[in-house]
Amino acid sequence: MRKNTVRSRINTVWTGYRKDILLAAAVLAAVVVLLFLYQGRNGKDAEESADGVLEITVDGEVYGRYPLNQEQEINLVTAYGKNTVVIEDDTAYVIEADCLDKICVEMQKISRDGEMICCLPHRLILTVRGAENVGYDAIAYDCENGSAICCSPVKIAL
Repeated sequence: MRKNTVRSRINTVWTGYRKDILLAAAVLAAVVVLLFLYQGRNGKDAEESADGVLEITVDGEVYGRYPLNQEQEINLVTAYGKNTVVIEDDTAYVIEADCLDKICVEMQKISRDGEMICCLPHRLILTVRGAENVGYDAIAYDCENGSAICCSPVKIAL
């Protein structure tokens, strides 16, 4: 007698929620298909690996493109001056320049898509292209509404 009661309850649940269960299964299947398609389109060319490519331009013209995953030292000698660019550990930076201010030598290493180092006296621009963005540069929080942790005790009035 007890088996019939359990079976009748299962049949009641199935018939009552059949459309909901089928809809949930269809949505889950659609999500799986979309994730599969997204992973397929997320691939990169051989030249632009996950590490990216350093694009060097001098006076607005592309001087060269160098993969960030191959360690090398590039000596640039142009009509505007000399710079030495180093690529190591999936980052790029200027190690030496003969310009007067040497701001390009003092700049941080670059590795993320869109990051740049500029040497204005030599009309030199180093740009990372095609690299994956691993993290955020900054995150802003709404401290007054308490929607996130406020890391700074200072309030800034806008």
